[in-house]
Amino acid sequence: MKLRNLLLASLVVAGAAVAASPDDFAQQWPLVEHSEGAWMVRLDEAVYRQVQSRNLSDLAAYNAAGDSLPFGPMPFRFQTPPSVWREAAWFALPEPSPDQGDDLHLHITRSDSGSLSLDATLSHPPQSAVSDVLIDVRGQGEVVDAIALGLSSSAPDFSTGLTIEASEDLSHWRTVVTSATVAQLRQGGQSLVRRHVEFTPIATSYLRLHTVAPDSPIPLATVQLRFQSARAAAPPARRSTLTAEYVGRDGPAYLYRLPARIPVDLVNISLGEDNAIADFSISAREPDERNWSYLGQLGAFRLRGAGLALDNEAMDIPQTRARMWRIEPRVTLKNPPVLEFTYQPEDWLLLTHGDPPYRIVAGSGSAEREEFPLDALIGQVRAHYGRDWQPPEAHLGPMAVAGGESVLTRPDPARIRRWLLWGVLLLGAVAIATMVIMLLRKPQE
Repeated sequence: MKLRNLLLASLVVAGAAVAASPDDFAQQWPLVEHSEGAWMVRLDEAVYRQVQSRNLSDLAAYNAAGDSLPFGPMPFRFQTPPSVWREAAWFALPEPSPDQGDDLHLHITRSDSGSLSLDATLSHPPQSAVSDVLIDVRGQGEVVDAIALGLSSSAPDFSTGLTIEASEDLSHWRTVVTSATVAQLRQGGQSLVRRHVEFTPIATSYLRLHTVAPDSPIPLATVQLRFQSARAAAPPARRSTLTAEYVGRDGPAYLYRLPARIPVDLVNISLGEDNAIADFSISAREPDERNWSYLGQLGAFRLRGAGLALDNEAMDIPQTRARMWRIEPRVTLKNPPVLEFTYQPEDWLLLTHGDPPYRIVAGSGSAEREEFPLDALIGQVRAHYGRDWQPPEAHLGPMAVAGGESVLTRPDPARIRRWLLWGVLLLGAVAIATMVIMLLRKPQE
């Protein structure tokens, strides 16, 4: 009887969940809005810096009474669709005559499908080297935020500045980018290419690229535009950058630590000296792991002189929240490079109830966010407000202390429960073995 009671008590202890409270988290942010409803919360760098868990499980929300609120990554059907690259229709513009005005007059026709075609006299020149380019955007309910120029690899080296303008009617233009550099250079068997230009998302019908130096045409082969949806509940967050902390050397390699659990998808290396070129292998891992995961090669360069200033572009990588980074150059460098990351801040969904203030909390060595069926809950909200309803954005107030730094080192209750469960299973096995032995020793009647 005593053994059975002990087993039951152990099972209760092992299966009990630890109910978290706001004081179990290090920091907190109040919501500026103080009303019940469904909200979109955009995570910022301060929040990411507090989160300890790989899957952001120590990021939660509470009301004034300390009740846990449904909070988690935005359900897929409410997320902003990812940006996409598409081939663009482009035309090389003729050189303006001295007596020609600033306006551009073209003959335009529209096909049955709705696409536009411009005067056939505007075409790609034989050598695909152009000074000015007109781009027919053709975005449908989308905004454009970047241009990628496909350059002819067989063309001579060049470096030139660009301005980019936008228009709805080919007569009235507004400046989108005042100065950007594109280049293709070769040195020591290496090809140094810079062909991307990013800018604030805009909705427009046409873009015009103008080279600052007409005697440095672009060996243009293709043009791509990057589109993102314009139907989001809130404007898409601008991409942010974060510099990693240099922590030392590992032989010829340089080691860095990412100070926040940000979802990085672009990595860049800035060399510490001018007129330098180096190829790097890039790897990442978690602090508690031993093996590095290889992510790719990046050619870094920093060219200065004769009025030229040219740096390499960032490299796309699979999205990761890894904290430790390793870059290994093929040549010896005098100074440690600067390792920078670019990421898109994430949007989370929050459903509030009870009395305000509502608050977001983050950072814990033990507490975890409760899981709620956000899809089902938001479906009920949409049934009330209409199927096209989107959660409005709620802004975070200034960060304040909740439980403080001490909660970051508390024992993990999940790990404790696992050990208790293993102990219960072991105790149960011993008990069963004991009963079997006792039955075997019992004389046959």
